[in-house]
Amino acid sequence: MADVLSQSEIDALLSALSSGDVDAAEMRDEPDAPQVRPFDFTRPSKFSKDQLRTLRMMHEVFCRSAQTHLSALLRTVVEIEVASADQMAYAEFVNSMPAPTLIEVVTMDPLEGNAVLNVDLPIAFSIIDRLVGGPGTHRPRLRELTEIEMALMSNVTDMLAAAFSEAWASVTPLRMRSVATEMNPQFATVVPHSDMVVLISFEIRIGKAAGTMALCVPYIVLEPVIGRLSAQSYLSTTTQAPSDESREDIANRLAEVEVPVAAELGGVQLRVADLLALGAGDVIPLGLAPGADVGLRVGRRVAFTAQAGTRGRRVAVQITGVVDDPERTM
Repeated sequence: MADVLSQSEIDALLSALSSGDVDAAEMRDEPDAPQVRPFDFTRPSKFSKDQLRTLRMMHEVFCRSAQTHLSALLRTVVEIEVASADQMAYAEFVNSMPAPTLIEVVTMDPLEGNAVLNVDLPIAFSIIDRLVGGPGTHRPRLRELTEIEMALMSNVTDMLAAAFSEAWASVTPLRMRSVATEMNPQFATVVPHSDMVVLISFEIRIGKAAGTMALCVPYIVLEPVIGRLSAQSYLSTTTQAPSDESREDIANRLAEVEVPVAAELGGVQLRVADLLALGAGDVIPLGLAPGADVGLRVGRRVAFTAQAGTRGRRVAVQITGVVDDPERTM
Protein backbone atom coordinates (compact mmCIF):
# COMPACT_ATOMS: atom_id res chain seq x y z
CA MET A 1 0.00 0.00 0.00
CA ALA A 2 1.36 3.50 -0.90
CA ASP A 3 2.40 5.81 1.95
CA VAL A 4 -0.09 8.51 3.02
CA LEU A 5 1.25 12.07 2.67
CA SER A 6 1.14 14.36 5.68
CA GLN A 7 -0.37 17.85 5.44
CA SER A 8 3.09 19.50 5.36
CA GLU A 9 4.17 17.21 2.50
CA ILE A 10 1.01 18.02 0.57
CA ASP A 11 1.64 21.78 1.02
CA ALA A 12 5.28 21.43 -0.14
CA LEU A 13 4.20 19.47 -3.21
CA LEU A 14 1.58 22.07 -4.19
CA SER A 15 4.13 24.85 -3.72
CA ALA A 16 6.65 23.07 -5.97
CA LEU A 17 4.03 22.55 -8.66
CA SER A 18 2.97 26.22 -8.60
CA SER A 19 6.62 27.45 -8.79
CA GLY A 20 7.50 25.10 -11.67
CA ASP A 21 10.18 23.22 -9.76
CA VAL A 22 8.26 19.96 -10.38
CA ASP A 23 6.76 19.00 -13.75
CA ALA A 24 3.30 17.48 -13.35
CA ALA A 25 3.73 15.45 -16.56
CA GLU A 26 6.75 13.70 -15.10
CA MET A 27 4.78 12.75 -12.01
CA ARG A 28 2.17 10.85 -13.97
CA ASP A 29 2.33 7.11 -13.63
CA GLU A 30 3.72 5.13 -16.46
CA PRO A 31 0.89 4.03 -18.74
CA ASP A 32 -0.28 0.50 -18.19
CA ALA A 33 1.00 -2.13 -20.55
CA PRO A 34 -1.40 -2.81 -23.41
CA GLN A 35 -3.98 -5.47 -22.58
CA VAL A 36 -3.38 -8.52 -24.74
CA ARG A 37 -6.12 -11.08 -25.17
CA PRO A 38 -5.11 -14.38 -26.75
CA PHE A 39 -7.09 -15.34 -29.85
CA ASP A 40 -7.12 -18.84 -31.31
CA PHE A 41 -7.61 -18.56 -35.06
CA THR A 42 -8.40 -22.28 -35.23
CA ARG A 43 -11.35 -21.76 -32.86
CA PRO A 44 -13.11 -18.49 -33.74
CA SER A 45 -16.10 -17.44 -31.67
CA LYS A 46 -19.27 -17.89 -33.72
CA PHE A 47 -21.95 -17.76 -31.02
CA SER A 48 -22.40 -14.91 -28.58
CA LYS A 49 -23.16 -15.49 -24.90
CA ASP A 50 -26.70 -14.25 -25.53
CA GLN A 51 -27.22 -16.81 -28.29
CA LEU A 52 -25.85 -19.64 -26.13
CA ARG A 53 -28.17 -18.54 -23.33
CA THR A 54 -31.12 -18.62 -25.74
CA LEU A 55 -30.19 -22.11 -26.94
CA ARG A 56 -30.10 -23.26 -23.33
CA MET A 57 -33.57 -21.83 -22.66
CA MET A 58 -34.93 -23.48 -25.82
CA HIS A 59 -33.68 -26.88 -24.80
CA GLU A 60 -35.06 -26.56 -21.29
CA VAL A 61 -38.43 -26.62 -23.08
CA PHE A 62 -37.24 -29.77 -24.88
CA CYS A 63 -36.36 -31.37 -21.53
CA ARG A 64 -39.88 -30.91 -20.16
CA SER A 65 -41.48 -32.38 -23.28
CA ALA A 66 -39.02 -35.26 -23.71
CA GLN A 67 -39.12 -36.43 -20.09
CA THR A 68 -42.93 -36.54 -20.19
CA HIS A 69 -42.99 -38.72 -23.32
CA LEU A 70 -40.11 -40.93 -22.15
CA SER A 71 -41.74 -41.46 -18.75
CA ALA A 72 -44.90 -42.71 -20.47
CA LEU A 73 -42.93 -44.91 -22.86
CA LEU A 74 -40.66 -46.48 -20.24
CA ARG A 75 -43.28 -46.57 -17.43
CA THR A 76 -40.94 -44.98 -14.93
CA VAL A 77 -39.83 -41.51 -13.82
CA VAL A 78 -37.44 -39.91 -16.31
CA GLU A 79 -35.58 -36.67 -15.57
CA ILE A 80 -33.74 -34.68 -18.25
CA GLU A 81 -31.93 -31.38 -17.71
CA VAL A 82 -29.58 -29.19 -19.72
CA ALA A 83 -26.01 -29.55 -18.47
CA SER A 84 -24.31 -26.98 -20.73
CA ALA A 85 -24.44 -25.11 -24.03
CA ASP A 86 -20.99 -24.43 -25.47
CA GLN A 87 -19.29 -23.77 -28.78
CA MET A 88 -16.28 -25.73 -29.97
CA ALA A 89 -14.59 -27.12 -33.06
CA TYR A 90 -16.24 -30.24 -34.46
CA ALA A 91 -12.99 -32.14 -33.94
CA GLU A 92 -13.24 -31.53 -30.18
CA PHE A 93 -16.74 -32.99 -30.12
CA VAL A 94 -15.69 -36.07 -32.11
CA ASN A 95 -12.66 -36.66 -29.90
CA SER A 96 -14.76 -36.34 -26.73
CA MET A 97 -17.09 -39.21 -27.70
CA PRO A 98 -16.18 -42.74 -26.58
CA ALA A 99 -16.11 -45.63 -29.03
CA PRO A 100 -18.45 -47.34 -29.44
CA THR A 101 -21.33 -44.93 -28.81
CA LEU A 102 -24.78 -44.35 -30.27
CA ILE A 103 -24.75 -41.57 -32.86
CA GLU A 104 -27.80 -40.44 -34.82
CA VAL A 105 -27.18 -38.20 -37.83
CA VAL A 106 -30.27 -35.99 -38.13
CA THR A 107 -31.57 -33.44 -40.62
CA MET A 108 -33.25 -30.20 -39.60
CA ASP A 109 -35.49 -29.46 -42.59
CA PRO A 110 -35.76 -26.85 -44.05
CA LEU A 111 -32.29 -25.90 -42.72
CA GLU A 112 -29.53 -27.32 -44.90
CA GLY A 113 -26.98 -29.71 -43.47
CA ASN A 114 -26.96 -32.33 -40.73
CA ALA A 115 -26.65 -32.35 -36.95
CA VAL A 116 -25.58 -35.13 -34.58
CA LEU A 117 -27.45 -36.60 -31.62
CA ASN A 118 -25.24 -38.67 -29.33
CA VAL A 119 -26.59 -40.97 -26.59
CA ASP A 120 -24.13 -42.73 -24.28
CA LEU A 121 -24.38 -46.51 -24.46
CA PRO A 122 -24.93 -47.08 -20.71
CA ILE A 123 -28.14 -45.01 -20.75
CA ALA A 124 -29.12 -46.55 -24.11
CA PHE A 125 -28.86 -50.05 -22.58
CA SER A 126 -31.02 -48.92 -19.64
CA ILE A 127 -33.68 -47.65 -22.06
CA ILE A 128 -33.61 -50.90 -24.04
CA ASP A 129 -33.87 -52.93 -20.83
CA ARG A 130 -37.00 -50.97 -19.83
CA LEU A 131 -38.51 -51.36 -23.31
CA VAL A 132 -38.25 -55.16 -23.14
CA GLY A 133 -39.77 -55.34 -19.64
CA GLY A 134 -36.68 -55.18 -17.45
CA PRO A 135 -35.97 -52.88 -14.50
CA GLY A 136 -33.58 -50.69 -16.52
CA THR A 137 -30.51 -51.68 -14.49
CA HIS A 138 -29.02 -54.16 -16.97
CA ARG A 139 -25.63 -52.82 -18.05
CA PRO A 140 -23.78 -55.22 -20.37
CA ARG A 141 -20.22 -54.55 -21.44
CA LEU A 142 -19.87 -51.69 -23.89
CA ARG A 143 -20.42 -53.08 -27.37
CA GLU A 144 -22.17 -52.10 -30.57
CA LEU A 145 -25.94 -52.43 -30.58
CA THR A 146 -27.56 -55.32 -32.38
CA GLU A 147 -30.09 -54.72 -35.15
CA ILE A 148 -32.98 -55.42 -32.76
CA GLU A 149 -31.56 -53.00 -30.18
CA MET A 150 -31.10 -50.36 -32.88
CA ALA A 151 -34.73 -50.81 -33.95
CA LEU A 152 -35.87 -50.31 -30.36
CA MET A 153 -33.72 -47.20 -29.94
CA SER A 154 -34.92 -45.77 -33.27
CA ASN A 155 -38.40 -45.37 -31.77
CA VAL A 156 -36.88 -43.46 -28.86
CA THR A 157 -34.71 -41.22 -31.07
CA ASP A 158 -37.73 -40.47 -33.29
CA MET A 159 -39.59 -39.33 -30.20
CA LEU A 160 -36.63 -37.19 -29.10
CA ALA A 161 -36.41 -35.68 -32.59
CA ALA A 162 -40.09 -34.70 -32.40
CA ALA A 163 -39.47 -33.04 -29.01
CA PHE A 164 -36.48 -31.15 -30.46
CA SER A 165 -38.65 -29.96 -33.37
CA GLU A 166 -41.26 -28.71 -30.90
CA ALA A 167 -38.65 -26.79 -28.88
CA TRP A 168 -37.14 -25.18 -31.99
CA ALA A 169 -40.55 -24.11 -33.32
CA SER A 170 -40.36 -20.87 -31.30
CA VAL A 171 -37.27 -19.87 -33.34
CA THR A 172 -37.97 -21.45 -36.71
CA PRO A 173 -40.37 -24.19 -37.85
CA LEU A 174 -38.35 -27.30 -38.62
CA ARG A 175 -38.67 -31.05 -38.72
CA MET A 176 -35.83 -33.03 -37.21
CA ARG A 177 -35.51 -36.65 -38.34
CA SER A 178 -32.85 -39.34 -38.23
CA VAL A 179 -31.19 -40.29 -41.51
CA ALA A 180 -28.31 -42.52 -40.36
CA THR A 181 -27.01 -44.38 -37.30
CA GLU A 182 -23.32 -44.82 -36.48
CA MET A 183 -21.44 -46.45 -33.62
CA ASN A 184 -17.96 -45.08 -34.41
CA PRO A 185 -17.49 -41.31 -33.93
CA GLN A 186 -14.91 -41.16 -36.73
CA PHE A 187 -17.58 -42.18 -39.25
CA ALA A 188 -20.02 -39.42 -38.24
CA THR A 189 -18.48 -36.56 -40.22
CA VAL A 190 -21.18 -33.99 -40.96
CA VAL A 191 -18.85 -30.97 -41.32
CA PRO A 192 -15.06 -30.44 -41.58
CA HIS A 193 -13.33 -30.97 -38.25
CA SER A 194 -12.26 -27.32 -38.08
CA ASP A 195 -15.83 -25.97 -38.35
CA MET A 196 -17.45 -24.50 -35.26
CA VAL A 197 -20.49 -26.17 -33.69
CA VAL A 198 -22.76 -25.57 -30.74
CA LEU A 199 -22.96 -28.49 -28.31
CA ILE A 200 -25.96 -28.80 -25.98
CA SER A 201 -25.32 -31.46 -23.33
CA PHE A 202 -28.03 -33.15 -21.27
CA GLU A 203 -28.07 -35.30 -18.15
CA ILE A 204 -30.64 -38.13 -18.12
CA ARG A 205 -31.82 -40.10 -15.10
CA ILE A 206 -34.05 -43.13 -15.62
CA GLY A 207 -34.91 -44.59 -12.24
CA LYS A 208 -31.54 -45.33 -10.66
CA ALA A 209 -29.66 -45.21 -13.98
CA ALA A 210 -27.98 -42.03 -15.18
CA GLY A 211 -26.19 -40.98 -18.33
CA THR A 212 -25.63 -38.20 -20.82
CA MET A 213 -26.91 -37.13 -24.22
CA ALA A 214 -25.68 -34.37 -26.54
CA LEU A 215 -26.97 -32.50 -29.56
CA CYS A 216 -24.28 -31.07 -31.85
CA VAL A 217 -25.43 -28.50 -34.44
CA PRO A 218 -22.88 -26.96 -36.85
CA TYR A 219 -22.80 -23.17 -37.18
CA ILE A 220 -23.26 -23.45 -40.95
CA VAL A 221 -26.65 -25.15 -40.35
CA LEU A 222 -27.83 -22.38 -38.00
CA GLU A 223 -26.39 -19.48 -39.99
CA PRO A 224 -29.70 -18.66 -41.80
CA VAL A 225 -31.53 -18.27 -38.45
CA ILE A 226 -28.67 -17.09 -36.24
CA GLY A 227 -30.25 -13.63 -35.98
CA ARG A 228 -33.31 -15.13 -34.25
CA LEU A 229 -31.23 -16.69 -31.49
CA SER A 230 -31.41 -13.68 -29.21
CA ALA A 231 -33.06 -13.78 -25.81
CA GLN A 232 -35.24 -10.77 -26.64
CA SER A 233 -36.51 -12.31 -29.87
CA TYR A 234 -37.05 -15.70 -28.27
CA LEU A 235 -38.92 -14.39 -25.25
CA SER A 236 -41.13 -12.11 -27.35
CA THR A 237 -42.09 -15.10 -29.50
CA THR A 238 -42.81 -17.45 -26.61
CA THR A 239 -44.85 -14.91 -24.63
CA GLN A 240 -46.90 -13.62 -27.55
CA ALA A 241 -50.61 -14.22 -27.00
CA PRO A 242 -52.32 -16.37 -29.63
CA SER A 243 -54.20 -14.38 -32.22
CA ASP A 244 -57.89 -14.78 -32.90
CA GLU A 245 -57.00 -16.55 -36.13
CA SER A 246 -54.84 -19.12 -34.33
CA ARG A 247 -57.56 -19.64 -31.71
CA GLU A 248 -60.10 -20.30 -34.46
CA ASP A 249 -57.69 -22.69 -36.17
CA ILE A 250 -57.15 -24.60 -32.89
CA ALA A 251 -60.90 -24.78 -32.32
CA ASN A 252 -61.47 -26.11 -35.84
CA ARG A 253 -58.81 -28.77 -35.38
CA LEU A 254 -60.24 -29.84 -32.03
CA ALA A 255 -63.70 -30.08 -33.60
CA GLU A 256 -62.35 -32.71 -36.01
CA VAL A 257 -60.80 -34.92 -33.32
CA GLU A 258 -62.42 -38.35 -33.10
CA VAL A 259 -63.06 -39.91 -29.68
CA PRO A 260 -64.38 -43.42 -28.96
CA VAL A 261 -67.94 -43.56 -27.54
CA ALA A 262 -69.38 -46.77 -26.05
CA ALA A 263 -72.55 -47.61 -24.10
CA GLU A 264 -72.01 -49.92 -21.14
CA LEU A 265 -75.01 -52.18 -20.67
CA GLY A 266 -73.79 -53.46 -17.32
CA GLY A 267 -71.07 -55.56 -15.83
CA VAL A 268 -70.49 -58.68 -13.78
CA GLN A 269 -67.56 -60.38 -12.06
CA LEU A 270 -66.86 -64.03 -12.93
CA ARG A 271 -64.37 -66.54 -11.66
CA VAL A 272 -61.93 -67.83 -14.25
CA ALA A 273 -63.39 -71.32 -13.86
CA ASP A 274 -66.91 -70.02 -14.62
CA LEU A 275 -65.58 -68.07 -17.60
CA LEU A 276 -63.91 -71.16 -19.05
CA ALA A 277 -67.08 -73.19 -18.56
CA LEU A 278 -69.26 -70.81 -20.62
CA GLY A 279 -70.85 -72.24 -23.72
CA ALA A 280 -73.37 -71.36 -26.40
CA GLY A 281 -76.79 -70.52 -24.91
CA ASP A 282 -75.52 -69.62 -21.43
CA VAL A 283 -76.94 -66.42 -19.90
CA ILE A 284 -74.88 -63.88 -17.94
CA PRO A 285 -76.99 -61.54 -15.75
CA LEU A 286 -75.58 -58.01 -16.03
CA GLY A 287 -77.29 -56.58 -12.94
CA LEU A 288 -79.13 -53.91 -14.93
CA ALA A 289 -82.91 -53.64 -14.61
CA PRO A 290 -84.97 -53.37 -17.82
CA GLY A 291 -85.45 -49.73 -18.79
CA ALA A 292 -82.66 -48.50 -16.51
CA ASP A 293 -80.16 -45.93 -17.76
CA VAL A 294 -76.84 -47.19 -19.10
CA GLY A 295 -73.49 -45.43 -18.84
CA LEU A 296 -72.16 -43.74 -21.96
CA ARG A 297 -68.38 -43.80 -21.92
CA VAL A 298 -66.42 -41.17 -23.88
CA GLY A 299 -62.80 -42.20 -24.03
CA ARG A 300 -62.06 -43.53 -20.54
CA ARG A 301 -64.69 -41.45 -18.74
CA VAL A 302 -68.38 -42.19 -18.17
CA ALA A 303 -69.67 -38.80 -19.29
CA PHE A 304 -73.42 -39.35 -19.79
CA THR A 305 -76.36 -41.55 -18.83
CA ALA A 306 -78.54 -42.83 -21.66
CA GLN A 307 -81.38 -45.09 -22.69
CA ALA A 308 -80.48 -47.91 -25.05
CA GLY A 309 -82.66 -48.55 -28.09
CA THR A 310 -82.72 -48.48 -31.87
CA ARG A 311 -83.18 -45.88 -34.56
CA GLY A 312 -84.29 -47.49 -37.77
CA ARG A 313 -82.04 -50.47 -38.28
CA ARG A 314 -79.23 -49.09 -36.14
CA VAL A 315 -78.51 -49.56 -32.45
CA ALA A 316 -78.67 -46.19 -30.71
CA VAL A 317 -78.78 -44.48 -27.31
CA GLN A 318 -80.68 -41.43 -26.14
CA ILE A 319 -78.79 -39.23 -23.66
CA THR A 320 -80.76 -38.63 -20.49
CA GLY A 321 -78.23 -36.87 -18.28
CA VAL A 322 -74.67 -35.64 -17.75
CA VAL A 323 -72.29 -37.28 -15.28
CA ASP A 324 -70.56 -34.47 -13.39
CA ASP A 325 -67.17 -35.79 -12.28
CA PRO A 326 -64.49 -33.07 -12.75
CA GLU A 327 -61.74 -35.10 -11.05
CA ARG A 328 -61.76 -37.71 -13.79
CA THR A 329 -60.11 -37.14 -17.17
CA MET A 330 -60.71 -38.47 -20.64
